[in-house]
Amino acid sequence: MALRHTLGWDPNFLQRSPWFWPLSAAAMRFESYRDWPSRDDLGWAYAALAQLSDAEPLRFAENVRKQDRFAGGGFRAERLYDGRITCAGEVPTREGDWHDFFNALCFMTFPRAKRALHRRQFKVLAERIEPGVQRLPGARTKEQDALTLFDEGGAVIAAQDAAYPELAAASDAERPALLQQLLDQRQARVIPFGHALFEHLVEGLRCPGGSTRLLRVEDVRVPDAQLLAAVDRGVAALLSDPSVFREPREGAHVRLAEIGLS
Repeated sequence: MALRHTLGWDPNFLQRSPWFWPLSAAAMRFESYRDWPSRDDLGWAYAALAQLSDAEPLRFAENVRKQDRFAGGGFRAERLYDGRITCAGEVPTREGDWHDFFNALCFMTFPRAKRALHRRQFKVLAERIEPGVQRLPGARTKEQDALTLFDEGGAVIAAQDAAYPELAAASDAERPALLQQLLDQRQARVIPFGHALFEHLVEGLRCPGGSTRLLRVEDVRVPDAQLLAAVDRGVAALLSDPSVFREPREGAHVRLAEIGLS
């Protein structure tokens, strides 16, 4: 899903689309920057926000290098992307890159959910890597595809207790109209999650299809920070359930174009 970008650093990117609203608290820490934040800058912002949410420590580090993968002979899962996050608490990050910048903002906004997602990815990959192998498994599993689609292009449909059963039971044909009705009645909200969605939005491009997940919450009319915290905890719980995110088709609750995320 990575793009070749025409847009350079823009500290006011939040104004480019109303769908950037979940990232506001994190992004506003960089409004005074004249150039791209460094990895250290991202780490300081994460640490400040983590104090407010009691999230696990995390730092943003150099990207995975090819030679690191083979250090000591053969692939080792802990040296790869998900392994570095899970085992070392560091996110491989390219500086001056919208894709990785939005990934960092998503870690700041959804710290529990993002860590749970990469723990799950690491577990699946580690189980597939035999000791001493010199190459990664070829095709990804359906579970890996489901997790990747959500990480890159996912959105959460948060529905209140009273609205959740009807929305969950609706057919594919019924769901878009019902969702729009619930959105109008403020019984549901759509929360973009995937960093590739934000990457497309910053360039004014149509968002790719990914994965939408229905989440039951007590109240969607609470302040944004409270709702995002509830979504973060709820999505982390879903990702920790091995019976969920087993294949991409699970995430087809509604097409993103049908809810105006474009």
